Amino acid sequence: MYVRDAEFERWARAYSPRKRYSMMSSNIAESMNNAIKNCRELPITGVIDYIRGFLQHWFYDRRTSAGKLKSTLTTKADVILGVKDEKARYLRVYPITYYSFLVKDGDLDGTFDLTSKTCTCREFDIDGIPCEHALACIRVRRFSYTDYCSPYYSSAFLAAAYSGEIHPIGHPPEWLVPEDIASVVVLPPVRRRLPGRPKKNRTPSFGEEVSQTRCTTCHRNGHNSHTCTYSRLSRSLTSTSGVCEAS
Repeated sequence: MYVRDAEFERWARAYSPRKRYSMMSSNIAESMNNAIKNCRELPITGVIDYIRGFLQHWFYDRRTSAGKLKSTLTTKADVILGVKDEKARYLRVYPITYYSFLVKDGDLDGTFDLTSKTCTCREFDIDGIPCEHALACIRVRRFSYTDYCSPYYSSAFLAAAYSGEIHPIGHPPEWLVPEDIASVVVLPPVRRRLPGRPKKNRTPSFGEEVSQTRCTTCHRNGHNSHTCTYSRLSRSLTSTSGVCEAS
């Protein structure tokens, strides 16, 4: 009752008045951190230049790939529509008017309107790409499904996203640094260094699967064969029991 009284639009994506993609997370930042992990020990100027070079290469490759697309939609959107279209073939469509339909899928069913581009399943309204109900209705009227996809799924928008150019900034002596910035002395943080080696690996996000090291001798997780602390007897017993279980 507490969750119900909080109103669905506050926590349910299907009832959210704004366009929200999936769940809120820090995956974008985590992906970027993983991509630039090789430069973390460089000075700050080296880190910035590494990121600039990485994005320069990233933008060039994706801009080139987007320019080679022959279809109206992106490859990912075509794959999504292909999967949904296979399911839409088995749905039963009952016209209400020329542009509105009742689609039965044996579960929730859906009422789709070609004019307003809305479906009662809310999937089409939120994702901006036709759901199974919408594709079944579009097939009946022999319309083009690309006309009902959001322009954000088009190859033109993908090319525009990476149309920017990232150029080198030159050598440090060539930089034009304002005097008020050049005169600032940046001191290291005033804090006591923690004992032990500095941590390099990032903390995994909630729900993220972390691969564990598996020992090739005792076949246990958490260590390798060089740091295995089990006795030779236990190793032989473990391997023998493994053979018995396999038999």
